[in-house]
Amino acid sequence: MKAPTRALIVEDIENWQYTLERAARRAGASEVVICKDLQTAKDALRWARFDVAIIDVGLDPNDDLNSDGIKVLEAIRDMDGLTTRCVLATGWQGDRMDLQAAAQQKFGVDWAYMKEKYEAHAVIAKLTELLEQAPERRLGQATPMANLCAGTEPWRFEGQLFAALAPDGGIRTLYSLVSRLISSAIPVIAMHPEAPMEKGRDEVWIGAYWSRALATAVAVGLYPATEWPDSVPADLVGLLPADVAPDLIESRRERNVEGRLWELPGLARDKFPG
Repeated sequence: MKAPTRALIVEDIENWQYTLERAARRAGASEVVICKDLQTAKDALRWARFDVAIIDVGLDPNDDLNSDGIKVLEAIRDMDGLTTRCVLATGWQGDRMDLQAAAQQKFGVDWAYMKEKYEAHAVIAKLTELLEQAPERRLGQATPMANLCAGTEPWRFEGQLFAALAPDGGIRTLYSLVSRLISSAIPVIAMHPEAPMEKGRDEVWIGAYWSRALATAVAVGLYPATEWPDSVPADLVGLLPADVAPDLIESRRERNVEGRLWELPGLARDKFPG
């Protein structure tokens, strides 16, 4: 499954929401999420990762001093570092221009424009440029194996998998397999960060994660390739409501180890920390 190209628009005025959504879609965004205030933007960041964000500095039309857009920018940097390209919308007011300059120095802003001088073709051209760079920017995220091990010590986590799976080619086999299996799903958040993957009743190593790239719950399974059970692992089925079945979206094999990635429909974001 390929992760969508996703844009976040943080804007409190409906006309501007419509204008910016059209610009983002014309620039190539396959998904656009619109938030009208700081809290809904923070909620969106828990749910998904964004390739580009367009943020209005002021998010209250009745308060000329409101600067919640800067807090949104800070939240994005805390969550995703510099991998999300950020565009700030500012007004003529001198204090807003000062805020933009301060935000550029502290958090990094990829581009900014004044609403009073909005030109659709210029904004679309810049968004197109930023979105075209998205795949390369995603490489700046933590490695797939680092995502998988979550809150555990990498050496301990890798040692457990190595002892259980005995991969031909050593630890490099596991790194290659995990990279091919979950690169499109990262960043992910483990349901149990201190024990992200455990050996289940079927002897399959299973872990449940929230994929912010795919905006859905997923499960990762690892097992010796020659011994993979025909049925869905029992521990995986137990994570879901009785009438919901895991949906296999990726299967990869590296030498003597096989990995599978399932979507877990019906498993809510609130089941995961953060």
